Amino acid sequence: MSNKSIVETFNNKPLKIIFERIIPFILIAVFTVRIFCYQSEILKTINTSSDGPTKYMYVGLASNILGNNALALLVYIAIWLEYVAVVLITLRPFFSFKTIRNLARFVCGPIFILNLALVKPIVKVLEGTNNFTLLTLMLILEASIGLIISVYYFIKNFKDKNNYKTILFMFGMLLLLMIPSLPKFFVQATYGLGTGKIITAYPYDLSLSHRILLYIGIIIPVAMYFLLRNKSQEVIRFTLIYVSIATMIGFISRYDYTSFKEPWAWPFHLCNTAMFIVPLCLIFRLKKLFYFTYFINVLGAVFAMLMPNYNEMTPLLSAHTFEFWYNHWIASFMPLLIVALKVFNRPKIKEFYWSMLWFFIYFVSMLILNVVFTAKGHDVDYFFINSDFIGDKLGEWGRRLFSVKATINVGGLNLTFHPLYQTLFFLVYVALGLGVWFVYNEFFIIADSHYELYLKLKKIKLDKLAMQNAASPERKEKLMSENREAKFELKHFSKKYATSKVYAVKDANLVVNAGEIFGFLGPNGAGKSTIIKSVVGIQPITEGNIEICGYDVATESVSAKANIGYVPDHYALYEKLTGREYINYIADIYEVPQKERDERIEKYVHLFELEGSIDSKIRTYSHGMKQKITIMSALVHNPKVWILDEPLTGLDPNSIYQVKECMKQHAAEGNIVFFSSHLIDIVEKLCVRIAIIKKGQIQCVKTVEEIEASGITLEQFYLDTITGKEDTTHEKDSNWKQWF
Repeated sequence: MSNKSIVETFNNKPLKIIFERIIPFILIAVFTVRIFCYQSEILKTINTSSDGPTKYMYVGLASNILGNNALALLVYIAIWLEYVAVVLITLRPFFSFKTIRNLARFVCGPIFILNLALVKPIVKVLEGTNNFTLLTLMLILEASIGLIISVYYFIKNFKDKNNYKTILFMFGMLLLLMIPSLPKFFVQATYGLGTGKIITAYPYDLSLSHRILLYIGIIIPVAMYFLLRNKSQEVIRFTLIYVSIATMIGFISRYDYTSFKEPWAWPFHLCNTAMFIVPLCLIFRLKKLFYFTYFINVLGAVFAMLMPNYNEMTPLLSAHTFEFWYNHWIASFMPLLIVALKVFNRPKIKEFYWSMLWFFIYFVSMLILNVVFTAKGHDVDYFFINSDFIGDKLGEWGRRLFSVKATINVGGLNLTFHPLYQTLFFLVYVALGLGVWFVYNEFFIIADSHYELYLKLKKIKLDKLAMQNAASPERKEKLMSENREAKFELKHFSKKYATSKVYAVKDANLVVNAGEIFGFLGPNGAGKSTIIKSVVGIQPITEGNIEICGYDVATESVSAKANIGYVPDHYALYEKLTGREYINYIADIYEVPQKERDERIEKYVHLFELEGSIDSKIRTYSHGMKQKITIMSALVHNPKVWILDEPLTGLDPNSIYQVKECMKQHAAEGNIVFFSSHLIDIVEKLCVRIAIIKKGQIQCVKTVEEIEASGITLEQFYLDTITGKEDTTHEKDSNWKQWF
């Protein structure tokens, strides 16, 4: 079997369902069960060091168990990388950009192979035994399933071409993805248990080390924002979903499940809840719940980082310190990034009201849990509303507020409340939340205006450089010498108008090759003209890229437009000129040699029967004649990509025939003809391939032969597609709800 047939086999729908839905679900299930069942064993093994953490620096405990420092370090790295690989493989079906394809192809497979090769030492480190146990079986099963999926993606994306830049970017992305996946026990077993003299600097109040950690918490989100702000929404959502899910898994892996039967030890603290709420909001687009994290979690996390709940004896490089800052960084900057990168809209005051309602429910629930568990003799303090922790930080007046008590006996339990302290706590938090909303809102308004100004200045600068380069003799000579193949490509193109919150076109991908007559179909308002106008440079691109003959329309607009001939749906001509003068004017812009333009003008004048009117003023022309002049001006420079938007409107039957013949001839010469039309019978007779767009999304791309082979006409296929009766082939990777 050839490579081509193997790739095609792995791209069929049944295999996609198996390898991209069923098997990844099994993988994440095995991974979750393993983490859940063996977390307490891992922690127990790590805590077997009798000599204290000072003896086992760096790979301390594992090196003691295995008797080999290098092997111990490799074991920890293998476990760490498997966290990354499992999340990547699970997310891969929903995202199709090149970096994640490369990671699934080239990186995940070797990671799973490494874990298979190191199963025995991994089990010895995690469980303290050389015997074949259930943990051994689960690790082998987990790595084997992951390897199978990796092989599938390697074959599926076999045709992908990469250069050294894409490979370097892939490894850079891998390093970034490793950060939120760092397991707790890696730090714990490496640097000790947090009780020895590992480092003498302690994060407390606003000491130097405490400030450093606060600065890191600011630098990380700022860096992520600048790295992601110009990326597509698909890349942004993948990155944020990955970080949030990895954080949640990291939190789960750090949680001591021996306390699971003790509700007073459950992770109900405000910043802990953010670990679960944020990924759910991103995956299922839960806007109202998300704004709870935006107003409440961020504020709580910031307060916690300013007043950490550990003392001055906690080492900087300890598991507890790492866990505390890791959780609170995510809870503080993730919601802000989500809004700043426009995954969710900037909230209005009504969203603040909803978040306060959620906060009231949370506050009352935690207050009740606190007083009940405290009455039963358990040390519990969710959100620090049942202790004097914050009162101590506020000074004497805070302690006095806390000293006012109210005790209620319920079912034999004495429930103790601190009404003044707790009421003031709630009201102050609500007031601060309102203030935060005002600050956030003003900040984003200022940021948006500055960013718009930056984009305008950047565009002016680029346009100026483009004009200078285009006018230079060197550039002209280069363009003449370049003989690029005709090609038209949309890459994750999206368009949203400034006054609208809805995308006119969303994540459109399309490739049209040399020699094709390509039909573009869709109902009115579907997005056909939006795409065409963006291709020819009439309106800017919101997201993604458009390439004409390898030139990016946004950054190499002059070169791209030099290869385009455009016939709009509504002609726009200089009507005081004659037909010949206008065509010569267009030819001057494209610098067509005099001899060539004269030959082409005479050819098309004869073809469209304009001999008696070509030298008359355009204002005297009929609608059909004006359309002919528009077509002639689009062809005078012999463009490699001829784009027509409803070109046959107003033409007589003979002219329609001549235009069709021009299309055929132009494509036969190795050029592209791309046109939209409502005349489906003409599209069916002319086109090699067609695309159908509906509500801003390309539903399918098929050859006319494929449609005819299915036993239905193009007209029927089109109607079935736009009415939703046809199961289209367009893969909506970002639609998470299809999983559930």
